[in-house]
Formats: sequence, C-alpha cells, structure tokens
Amino acid sequence: MKTSERSRRLAGVIAQELPPLLQQFLTPNQVGFLTVTDVEVSGDCGVAEIWLDALSAPANWLEMVNKVKPKIAHDLLRRVKVRRPIVLRFLHDKGIEHAKIMNEKLK
Repeated sequence: MKTSERSRRLAGVIAQELPPLLQQFLTPNQVGFLTVTDVEVSGDCGVAEIWLDALSAPANWLEMVNKVKPKIAHDLLRRVKVRRPIVLRFLHDKGIEHAKIMNEKLK
C-alpha cells in the first residue's frame, strides 16, 4: 500500500487508539487475547489495514471482530478526528504462527 507521511502518522494513532476499543467491544472469551501487530493506512487515508494476532482464540475470532467493526470504526473516528471516514480491514497476521512452524522444522 502506498503511504505518505500523513498516513504513517495516522497509522500510529490508530495503533494506539484501537486496543482499548477492541477490549471495550470484545471479551477474551469471544476472541482470546488480541494483539495489534501492524497498521497500514493508504496514501489517501481512506483505507486502514489492521493486522491482528490472537492468543488462545476460537477458530472464528476474526469473524467476531468483523461483526463489531462498525462500532469500532464509529468510536475510532470520534477519537481520531479525521475529515472523512476510514474503511477498516482487519486481517489475521500469520507471522508468529509461521515462525513457530519454521522453528519446529529447523529442530
């Protein structure tokens, strides 16, 4: 995703503001313990791709996050104060799982 300085700053703000919102709308019983691993915002600041990882989560945790996405987006836009809405895309970060598999193969 092509980024600008403004979009990098916005990504940092979203990364700070998002974890309390996730805790507000989702419980550990629903999604396990979520970690925001990365946030990328498009150059026009219209789309934010948010990579999440979950510890001890059920198989459908990403679906649960997407169900409350409108509520999260609404509260996030109130906190961040941008002129136009941002489309949030929650993605599963498989980097940690991949690293575990590679470590097992190397043993």
